[in-house]
Amino acid sequence: MNKIHLLDCTLRDGGYVNNWEFDNGVAKEIVNGLYKSGIHVIEIGIMGHGGKVGKSTKFASFKEAEALLENRKKDCKYAIMLNQAEAASFDIPARSEKTVDMIRLAYFKSEFQNAIVLAKSLKDKGYEVFLQAMATFMYSDDEMNDMLRQINDMKPKAFYIVDSFSNLFPEDIARMAKQVLLKLDKDIDFGFHAHNNIQMAFSNAITFMDVESDRDIYIDGSIYGMGRGAGNVPIELLMDYLNKKEKLYNLEVLLKTYQDYIKPIFEQYFWGYTHPYYLTASKDMNSVYSWYFMNNGINDIVQLNKALDMIPDDSKYALMKDEASEVVKKIRGENG
Repeated sequence: MNKIHLLDCTLRDGGYVNNWEFDNGVAKEIVNGLYKSGIHVIEIGIMGHGGKVGKSTKFASFKEAEALLENRKKDCKYAIMLNQAEAASFDIPARSEKTVDMIRLAYFKSEFQNAIVLAKSLKDKGYEVFLQAMATFMYSDDEMNDMLRQINDMKPKAFYIVDSFSNLFPEDIARMAKQVLLKLDKDIDFGFHAHNNIQMAFSNAITFMDVESDRDIYIDGSIYGMGRGAGNVPIELLMDYLNKKEKLYNLEVLLKTYQDYIKPIFEQYFWGYTHPYYLTASKDMNSVYSWYFMNNGINDIVQLNKALDMIPDDSKYALMKDEASEVVKKIRGENG
């Protein structure tokens, strides 16, 4: 029987909402609340530049993250995310009592060959490596099988499918998960990260949990779904769902943590279902395009829909600023 691990990514994915502006005191309280509620896999932030030391969960070095690990618990695993695109700009020390236990390495399809080399070096440094295949729907069956062969040779701790553009439905998740399970080495754990642009995140997570597997699986969630755009699976929903099978989680502690530390952020910023992020999901494109267009004055939903349709299919993968800028000029020109 597999074990289901809930991994909380509030301090990392939630950081897209408030620019990772969690000071150390608040971040420690969130970590503590998660642990006391029964969440024992916690992502404390992301490697990145520009965060203010002591005021951010975006870390330019592992040294900056040490403060959040001062009260680490032996029965809890701590993770940090590293994007392959920026990985070369960070010096990653060997794993120790002062570092996280897990490094989640996120990569797009074109970055995989570099990611597998980096993953091997991180594993050699003692980390449990999670390989996060962003926008997994973009892999053909042959590309997926080839990737899994290389992953099996490298043997990370876990491999993740990721619904980056939030355009997948339960039947897609079931098909993809079954394909992976046929090829993935039995000693490698399996995980899923969902977004909620079309309000399928919770349903997709349940579908993933229900796909037969005799290995450990991981499901990502965040407090109140805090995350970019439409956000993630609310971790309290996952906790409640699993509690109906076996009482494992203390929801009262989690809700108190939300009330004290996350609710004030929600009242200042907004995340959740909106038409702009639904539109990008429906067009199989990165939600950053809606963010870009709205930040450049295209707020009318009809005009936004038109702007998104002007992005070529081969540019939907990641924000192409030059092309997006040209679209903004065209839309503004049409509007006089």
